[in-house]
Amino acid sequence: MMHASELARAVEALKPPLRHFVRESHVRIALVINGAGQVLGQHGFARSYEVMNVAALAAAIHAASRALAELTDAPYWEHLHHAGRERQIFIAPVPTPEAELILVAIFDADSSLGLVQLFHQQLARTVRALPEFRGAPETTTQAGFERDLAAGLDFLGAER
Repeated sequence: MMHASELARAVEALKPPLRHFVRESHVRIALVINGAGQVLGQHGFARSYEVMNVAALAAAIHAASRALAELTDAPYWEHLHHAGRERQIFIAPVPTPEAELILVAIFDADSSLGLVQLFHQQLARTVRALPEFRGAPETTTQAGFERDLAAGLDFLGAER
């Protein structure tokens, strides 16, 4: 778990690459969380409970996808994509030396899966190079999941 000062630095460091990702990929909603569901960056959400719901679900999807990859002897999972009638969702890992982050992007006809994948790769390279994510690897426990999620939401709410 990141401490408050580390969280503040990580949130600030993620703002420019996340803004670039949103602008270039034309996604409507974007969220970057850690494996515990702690929110590190977000764009496009109208209500905090939406952020909390998406963060919790994405963290669970991430954990399940990693477990399925291990069961099938896959070295990693690349991404998850669901297409609805009007919107699509893309969930993908953003590995860093500090922790494996998770990108959630929701987009419509103004974008495409290929565009989102391309700029996800660019975002991942940029975030991996940030000094704020070069520390020791993070471990996630079930007990810390809700605490980390609430801390991330509280921090993002306080900076508005």
